[in-house]
Amino acid sequence: MNLACLLALSSAPLFSQETAPVKLAPAAPRVLVDTFVAELPGGAGGIEVDSAGNVYVADFGAQLGGGGGAPGTRVYKVSPAGEVAVFVDGLRGASGNALGPDGSFYQSNIGGNYLSRVTPEGVAEIFLRQDLRSPVGIAVDAEGMLFVANCGSASIVEVTPEGESAVMVTDPLLACPNGITLDDEHNLYVSNFNNGDVIKVSWSGEVERLATLPGKNNGHLIFHAGFLYVVARGAHQIFRVSLAGEVELFAGSGKRGKSDGPALEASFSFPNDIAVAPDGKTFYVNENASTTEPHTTLAPMRVRRIRVEP
Repeated sequence: MNLACLLALSSAPLFSQETAPVKLAPAAPRVLVDTFVAELPGGAGGIEVDSAGNVYVADFGAQLGGGGGAPGTRVYKVSPAGEVAVFVDGLRGASGNALGPDGSFYQSNIGGNYLSRVTPEGVAEIFLRQDLRSPVGIAVDAEGMLFVANCGSASIVEVTPEGESAVMVTDPLLACPNGITLDDEHNLYVSNFNNGDVIKVSWSGEVERLATLPGKNNGHLIFHAGFLYVVARGAHQIFRVSLAGEVELFAGSGKRGKSDGPALEASFSFPNDIAVAPDGKTFYVNENASTTEPHTTLAPMRVRRIRVEP
C-alpha cells in the first residue's frame, strides 16, 4: 500500500480553520515534564499504559508516508522503572493501540490494513481486516467494543469483541482521523491528522467540530477526568480541551526541542500520542527524538513524562 497517498503531510493542505482561542492551564497544581526514555528504535506510533504502570510504545516505522522506510514491526514494553523489552514483533506499521477490559492488547497495522490482538505474553494474531483502510487510533469501551479510526477512508468502524465489524460513520470532517477516544457518555472524539480539528461523534452518529488546535496536524488524544488531552503534533504542544470545546495549553512552549522542566516552558518534537498512568497524574507522550530532521523522519523516538504535582 502506498502510504504517501494517505499521509503526505508535505503536500496536503493543512489547517484551513481558524484556531480556537487558547488560554494557559491554571498555574496550580504544578505540571512538570521530564524524559522517561531518551531513545528507542523506530518511529512514534501509539502509546498505552496498563494497570501495573507498564508503558507500551509502538513503532510506526522510520518514515512517514512514502519516505522509503519499511513499516515498523514492534511494540516495546517499558517498565515503570524505565526498563525496555520487546513486547511483540511481526507487525506492519504499528500505529494506534489500546487495552481491552479483558487484558487483550489491540494494535492497528496501518501498513497492512488490519488489526492485531496480542496476548499478555506478546503473541499476536490478526483480529480484523474487514472495513479497515489505513487504521490508526483505537478506543475500547467497558464492554469490549472497539472503535477504530480509518485515516484512509475518513471513517470510524465499530467492532464487537468477537471481531464483527461495521462502518459506524463516514464524514468529510474526518480528515485522516488519527486518535480516537470515548467520554463517560459514550460519545466519541477524534483528532485529525490532516488538520488541527478535534471532532465529536455522538453515540447517535452526529458529527461536529468541537475545537481547532494550532499546528495544522494533530496526533492522538485521550479522555481523562472530564477533559480531552490532545496532542497538537504540528505545534509541538499538548492541549486540554473541555467537552464544551474550551481549549487550554497543558504542556509545551511551541518551540521544537527536547528541554525538560515546567510544562509551559518544556519543548517537544512532533509528539504523537499520549497515555495516562494508573495514578491519574502521570502522562506519557512519545515523539521524534530528533529535533532537526523533517517531520517525515520519525526514527528514532523518545518517551516523555508529564507529571502533575500537588
